[in-house]
Amino acid sequence: MKNLVIVLLVGLFFSVNAQTKYFESDIQGIRKDLREASKQIVAENMLLTPKDSTIFWPLYDEYIAERKLLGDKEVAITEEYMLNYYLLEEDVASKILEDLMDLERDKQSLKNEYIRKMKKVLPSKVVGRFYQIDRRLNILIDAERASRIPMLKND
Repeated sequence: MKNLVIVLLVGLFFSVNAQTKYFESDIQGIRKDLREASKQIVAENMLLTPKDSTIFWPLYDEYIAERKLLGDKEVAITEEYMLNYYLLEEDVASKILEDLMDLERDKQSLKNEYIRKMKKVLPSKVVGRFYQIDRRLNILIDAERASRIPMLKND
């Protein structure tokens, strides 16, 4: 059920996002709802001891705050793509592609950084479980996003 909520929120987010920048407050509200739903799923599935919980949650909150900044970049890239979709010039397509590759690298670097931080202070099994949950959530979000953003046209 929780996964369905996330998929619906993500779908709405990317549908609104793909339309125009005029829905900025809607986008931010949906992103906030998505973060809250994700945090609830993480909380329900981590099975933390009280001791691990006091260590895990501040790190998780830091991770999500930094990931939000990357999400802001992703929104901007998606907006740029959608605004230029019908008349996409070669130089704009090249810039968007470079921005997307940089974003993917930054997402992976952030995940690696926080996994290492967590491994220093938490048992590896706890960190591994978080990695699995986070990965599954991101796969769902990425699949939904990919289904909502149109493929490049061949001219």
